Amino acid sequence: MATVSQVRSTTLSGLNYIDSLLGNLPNWNYQTGTVNTLYYTFSVASGLETGNSSILSAPKAFTAAQQAATRGAMAYAAKLTGINFVETTDGSAAQFHFANANISGAYTTGLDSSRYSYSYNSAGTVTKFTAATYVYLDNAEWATKNANLTPGTQGYETLLHEIGHALGLKHSFEGTIKLPTALDNTSHTLMSYTHSGGFHSTFSEYDVAALKWLYGGDGLAGALGVNSTTGARYLAGTSVADTLTGTAFNDKLEGNGGNDVLNGGAGNDIAVYNGLSTAYTLLRTGASTWQVSGAEGVDLLSNIEMLQFTDRSVALTTTTTTATATSAATTTTTAYAAGTGVVGTAARMESDAPMDDLVQLVGHRGHQLHHLDHSLV
Repeated sequence: MATVSQVRSTTLSGLNYIDSLLGNLPNWNYQTGTVNTLYYTFSVASGLETGNSSILSAPKAFTAAQQAATRGAMAYAAKLTGINFVETTDGSAAQFHFANANISGAYTTGLDSSRYSYSYNSAGTVTKFTAATYVYLDNAEWATKNANLTPGTQGYETLLHEIGHALGLKHSFEGTIKLPTALDNTSHTLMSYTHSGGFHSTFSEYDVAALKWLYGGDGLAGALGVNSTTGARYLAGTSVADTLTGTAFNDKLEGNGGNDVLNGGAGNDIAVYNGLSTAYTLLRTGASTWQVSGAEGVDLLSNIEMLQFTDRSVALTTTTTTATATSAATTTTTAYAAGTGVVGTAARMESDAPMDDLVQLVGHRGHQLHHLDHSLV
């Protein structure tokens, strides 16, 4: 079980491009009462947020077109995180809420407002954790832009930004750990306010790496990610040279582009490659070291037991010296178990259960200046 300290603090990776995006609200990894399913709703009939002074009008339901685009975005988020997102018409049963509203601030295009509560016992162990997050798109100054959530539009990029917040990401320029100014733009993360390139239809590479760190690609209570059942992690790199070091558990390391150095450490570790096995060349360079060459660069691997390609997985054996991945001595697959914010003000209240305390935290994140330039395009 998680401790109060874990729930109230962010589990860092040691990598700036990931840690600069990690917020602490909500931490879905600690959710109780569900295995790997979170519900989202477009209902404004129940389960509405109260007490948010930034919302100047009653929330209005997304249009049919907005709902369709959001379903696609949530399916994309499910693919990245491994979380099973299910739509419900019951607002009271949902953790994720989507609505249009007049948001305070002429340059605020969207807002995510999140809150969580948890109970814990006298040993500091969390016994119950629940959370809710509310994604609003402005329907006043930004009504026209937000009405169109087709991928590739400003509205869709705003939606992805707010979903990023809802999944636990913060702005890249806020907090103690920030991105360097030269990297703080939307080419690297949609959580930036500095625009680079056209409107984005997917999360950028730092966002993807942060989400894989949090959820491990196998959702809540899986084998990878924060609060995993095993302690293992999913470390993803970037388009440049990275050095990734695993834990003592069975980790996944994904270098992506650049000439990367991947060290799995102890455990049975997997190096992930985003191409067919036939596109890579494998060279054994030592007792437990390898070189993998392909479109993603030339990687140096140590303490890696498995290579995962898009078509199959290849075991690294101590008997193989030089080979292409297609002729490796052993081919096998490994299955991982499916299933595994804004800093707010804490209010402490006694719960019904003796020896337990209930803590509630609330916070809001807005999506503002990032889109100011877009309105002029």
